Parts: sequence; C-alpha cells; structure tokens
Amino acid sequence: MPYVNIKLAGSITREQKEKISAEVTRVIAEITGKKPERHYIVIEEIERENWAVGGELLDKK
Repeated sequence: MPYVNIKLAGSITREQKEKISAEVTRVIAEITGKKPERHYIVIEEIERENWAVGGELLDKK
C-alpha cells in the first residue's frame, strides 16, 4: 500500500488538492501496478512562518 506525504509551504485550493491526489495516485499505480484504491496521499500545508530556506523564514520573502 503506497503512502505519499506531500508538504507545501502555504495553502492551495481543494480543487488543487484533488488534482494532485488523483495524478500522484495515477502515476504510482501505473508504475507499481498496485490498485489505486489502496493508495494513501496526505497533503500537509505548512504556514510560511514555520518553513525556512537558507536560514530565512518564507513569510519574509
């Protein structure tokens, strides 16, 4: 059973989450041959103030 955890800085729409979930599931099912209904996709939205790149919080950029 494939499990994918996607972390994003900021937020996206429900429609975007649905598209990401569908496409990630499709690709993994195609490559592994595992049934799509057995795939788990988790999308985590991280506040930009809680994510840093190069020592700087993303909400400062």
